[in-house]
Amino acid sequence: MKKRAPINRSEPAPRPTDVAALPTTWPIGAAEQTDLVTRAQAGEAQALRSIAEQELPRVERLLGRILGPRRDFEDLVQNVFVELCRSLPAYRGDSKLSTFVGGITVRIARRALRPSAYERRRGPMPLELEASVEDPERATLASEKLRSLHAALDRIKPKKRIAFTLWALDGMSPHEIAEITGTKVHTVRSRIFHARHELMEDESIRRLMEDQ
Repeated sequence: MKKRAPINRSEPAPRPTDVAALPTTWPIGAAEQTDLVTRAQAGEAQALRSIAEQELPRVERLLGRILGPRRDFEDLVQNVFVELCRSLPAYRGDSKLSTFVGGITVRIARRALRPSAYERRRGPMPLELEASVEDPERATLASEKLRSLHAALDRIKPKKRIAFTLWALDGMSPHEIAEITGTKVHTVRSRIFHARHELMEDESIRRLMEDQ
């Protein structure tokens, strides 16, 4: 019988997927970004549109990673940007704008994970991965792994699920997760540890993790 390696609580184990985080840097300089945010805070529609266009792929990626397939996915994406418009005047530049938007995205996801809303609205929706035309077999396998993982994550409490998902699927470090969720780093590490421990109870997920 194969003996499982002990789980190191202080340092999360290797992620169960090889999906890298989307880049958080903007294609413009810091000064231009500050000017864009200032104009958006003043209510300039074009500036708000530019921010939304830049952040949309990452918002969709975060929501998809945390929540999995949902019928109301587009509504949740819209909610993130509605909330951003409301909250942007309070942004003071203490963190990166992408972190600020990420925090809003996590809050929207957390609300969506409340049992009543989650069970009522969850429904068939394909997981959109970056399919590889050159290697469709690998893309299909990655999709199957994500489906299995999301099914197992349904049994994990929201705070642990969010921490684990941001770390395992979106490639964030515990420090980045702590910043985006407004949580202490050691709390994030603990949530990742416990989520992983619970997931390892599922034999199929255990094999998925051990295969990496």
